[in-house]
Parts: sequence; C-alpha cells; structure tokens
Amino acid sequence: MALGSFDWDGLVLLNVDTGDQISLRLQAAIYRESIALVEADVVDAADVDRVIQNSIGRRWAVGGPFEIWEQIGWDLVQVIAGELFGDISVATAANEISLPSANKIDNSVESSAASNSKFQNVAVIGAGLLGHGIALELATHGKRIFLNDISESLLADAIARARVGLAALATVGRISENEIDDALSRITTSTDLGESVKTADLVIEAASENLELKKKIFAEIDLHAPGHAILASNSSTFVPSAYGSATSRSENVVGLHYFNPPHLLPGMEIITGPDTLIEVIDLVKSEYESIGKKPAIVRAEIQGFVSNRLQVALLREAMSIVESDEASSAEVDELVRDGFGPQFAQTGVFGSVSRSDYSVSHSDLVEQFDNLNNGRELPKILLDKIESGDLGVKVGKGFYEWTPESAEAWRANMANSLLHMG
Repeated sequence: MALGSFDWDGLVLLNVDTGDQISLRLQAAIYRESIALVEADVVDAADVDRVIQNSIGRRWAVGGPFEIWEQIGWDLVQVIAGELFGDISVATAANEISLPSANKIDNSVESSAASNSKFQNVAVIGAGLLGHGIALELATHGKRIFLNDISESLLADAIARARVGLAALATVGRISENEIDDALSRITTSTDLGESVKTADLVIEAASENLELKKKIFAEIDLHAPGHAILASNSSTFVPSAYGSATSRSENVVGLHYFNPPHLLPGMEIITGPDTLIEVIDLVKSEYESIGKKPAIVRAEIQGFVSNRLQVALLREAMSIVESDEASSAEVDELVRDGFGPQFAQTGVFGSVSRSDYSVSHSDLVEQFDNLNNGRELPKILLDKIESGDLGVKVGKGFYEWTPESAEAWRANMANSLLHMG
C-alpha cells in the first residue's frame, strides 16, 4: 500500500515499499501502546487521541523522534525514558495486550472539598522554561498569577521571556497588542513562597525534576495555601502520591502535565492520585476547558503517563530500525514528519485508523505487532551516543551535526509552526 500523504521525493535511500513498511511499524508501535493503555483502563481512547492531537502529534508534524529528542540530550533521555523502555507493551497480538503495572485509581468517595473553588488566583512555583509559559497563558485568560522562584534575577528573566511569548501570540492574532501589558500586569513575582500561595485557588509547582525538592515545596505550600486550594505538580516523571504524601490534603493533589511550550500546545494531562477526589478532577478539567485547553484524564498512576509512553514506544522502534540499518535517523524523522505525523496531529491514532480514507487500518497495524522491537533495555545505539559524548544539540553532535545557528533555526521553526497551528 502507498501512504498517499507522504512526499516520497525527499527520500533518496528508501524505496516506496521499504518506506511503507517502516512507516507501518512506527505507527504500529504507537498504536500498540495506545491500545494497552485503553485496555488497562488507564485512559479513554478519546483521551489518547486528545494527547496526540494537541501535543505530541503536533510536534511530530514538525519534527521526527530523533531531532526532537536531540534538543533535550541523549543523557537526559536515558533518565526520562530509561525505565519506560522496559515497561511499555511487548504484545505480539492485539488479544495479548495488557498493562499490569498500571495502578488503577478508585475515586468514588464523595466530598464537597474544593467544589466551590474557581481558579481566579493561581500560584506558579518555579519560573523556568515551563513555569513562565504556564504563567503567561493563564494571565491572558484573566487569572491573577503569583509567580515564585528563588531569586529576583530568575523572576526578571521569566517576565522578559513572558513578554516575548505574549508578543508572539499577538503576531498571529491570538491576543491584541494591548493585551500584552494587561497580561503582564496580572503577574506578581515574589521569592517568598508563603506569600505567593496565601490566596491561591490553584498552586502549580513547576520546579526541577527532583522528588525531594518537590516534597519540600509541597510541604511548605501545604502550610500556607488556603484550605480550598488545589495543589498540582507539572512533573513529567513523578506521580501525585509521591509528592502529595508531603501534604495534609492529598485528596486535593493532582498532576498537571503541561507540554512545552505550554502557551503554544493546548494539550495537557491531568494525573489522578490514589486519594484525589473525583470532584477535584472534574473541577480542574472544567476550569482548563473553559480557557481553551484540551485536557486528557489519566486515571492511573502509571510511569510516563500517556504522552511519554507513546513517545518512547515510537523512539524504541525508531532506534531499532536505525540500528538494523533499515533506514537512517534522518529518513525515520522524515517518515514521521512528512508522513503520518500531520495526520495524527489532526485526528490522533484511533481517529486516523478508523477513517475510511486513511491508508492504514487497524488490521494493518496489528499485523505489525509481531515485527516490533520488544527490547527491555536501552538500545545500544543510544548507549553508544552517551558513551561517545554525542548527546545532541548541547554539544553540537548527536545523530545530527548541530551549530548554534542550526539549533536556533530548528527551535524557531518548531515554535513558529506550533504558533500557527492555533
């Protein structure tokens, strides 16, 4: 079969049949993990598609897995994705799929806690890459933001970056020029955490991915935030029970996994903890939907949530293909970026395969399960990059050669593309 949406002129080394088969395997890797998550009742199929359509699929429509992960660095990929390589599905047939490591949450307890809360005052703890983006987005929707970090210089830098982000939104008409200063006027900065959270309806922790640090922050937030406040972490790694245990209100603790950049990607994952009340989840979902976000509810504390598991499923198969010399990293990236990536960004994986006009069906992908890589360890090709120090953009070499100019051009193209997706 030919994938009609793909521009084959760009590929030199792959013929159409080879490209078709590789594309099928890459899609099948994503599809297998998606089915596993749904079968384990971690997430609804619609929410899997919501994650893809509004976050990772949009990135796949602009860049393939190798070039995307190169921005982070392969040493950090080892930390972020290392255990996931051994945890994602290895089923060879659709009826074998299960996900026993998923910890299903039962949130049937009824309570009025936080039921009357509205997120007018939001504290963001951590003003870095994600924190400043979260703050600027919420400020554009009329929220009063209390942005906290450990130094005035970090906060000043965050406000400067927020101004740049707001100006970018204005260039495509998402906000007016006048709204730039209006939004910034709603952001109050402070190095005093207690002061930042004392009137908050919602507190979003966006500090470094260090569990002990997060627990320390949550314990302090718990001391100073109002009793009705919902406490959330933007962690991409840790589950609510890990940091919620440091508080006296674990029933009001959730994970809010934003995607980078948060003001350009409408998708987000709401992670349910074992004590999180269903009313809290419903309120958070409703409040975010009211400002145009597209939240997906993750009903289980599972490593990697939905987004990282799907990205690692794709990366594992992509690395297997490159390691076996079936295609180069650049060819794999092009198959994703110019092939199924744009389609997945529009309709997700389940939405795509259910379309009568899409060239790949459920049975096509299931037939590929037996051909997928099931390695539980980090791929040798990844470990070799780490050992040689070829970590990606930050050192100028990974699977690609990078200069400061080419790295900046790649980032600018990604940001500009996401900006214009609306």
